[in-house]
Amino acid sequence: MKLTAWIDPWRDATVAIGHIHSFPVTGRAGKLSRRDFFVVVGTGVMFWLKDDPTGTPWLVTAKHVFLDQAEGWDPAHLQIRFSWLDDQPVHEHFGVRITLKQRGRRRWLAHPDPAVDLACLPLAIPPDQVGRARVPTVTTDDFAAAKDIYEGAPVVVLGYPGAVGPHFWTRAIVRQGIISWVSPTKPQSTPFLIDSNVFPGNSGGPVFKLPAGTDRHGHFTAGGKVALLGIVTQARIQKLPLTVGGKELDVQLKGRKKPETPFVPSFIGLGVIEPALRIKQLLAAAASLKR
Repeated sequence: MKLTAWIDPWRDATVAIGHIHSFPVTGRAGKLSRRDFFVVVGTGVMFWLKDDPTGTPWLVTAKHVFLDQAEGWDPAHLQIRFSWLDDQPVHEHFGVRITLKQRGRRRWLAHPDPAVDLACLPLAIPPDQVGRARVPTVTTDDFAAAKDIYEGAPVVVLGYPGAVGPHFWTRAIVRQGIISWVSPTKPQSTPFLIDSNVFPGNSGGPVFKLPAGTDRHGHFTAGGKVALLGIVTQARIQKLPLTVGGKELDVQLKGRKKPETPFVPSFIGLGVIEPALRIKQLLAAAASLKR
């Protein structure tokens, strides 16, 4: 079975979340101008609420993609791009506008537990903007079971990491990894760690169980169901002092009496994942609002 035979439907349900930003561009004659680009800020997954006759798709992502008070990030609008429109460059196609706040009220819903970094937003997008009759979605039937979450389990991660550059922002990047740590007492309901290169822009991206691999007892299994394990919410980062010639560099900042050592972020390759059970809880809260 080809990898794309099972991954393409999942990639179609995974969208790039971004905003429009203007950058200076140098033309062929050396003339400087500005051009608008779709810039990735995160990743999202489209879900369908079970027993919802309207078929309204819900966008689920990391909550900090919609609101990050520490960074002063609280946009009223964002843009989303779909995978099947990846032939359109980010300086020509800016995606579909989504409204996060209307008349000062938030349209998105956070997880009932404020400590959980998940949020969702209902989307009513006309088919002519989608480019398809219907948005592909994931259902709760596609979620992983408790037996699928164990250390060493192989995983696939989809996301739109901004660091790769604008030419690669049009299609979700596929990465492999393994589950590095799970809670020994509450594996289903506690965030777990994966060993996979997770960078800014991956936030809100799905993590899947591979359809073939080994079970928790080390026995090889063939085939099986592709299942959603969770959603990326953080990349683990450590701050390292900036050094020159093996010595820490001190910088005298304007208005400061003493020199300070600047620190640079270093990504250690581990990502924090909110488990599928918490996504279910979020969608259940969304469904209760529709009743």
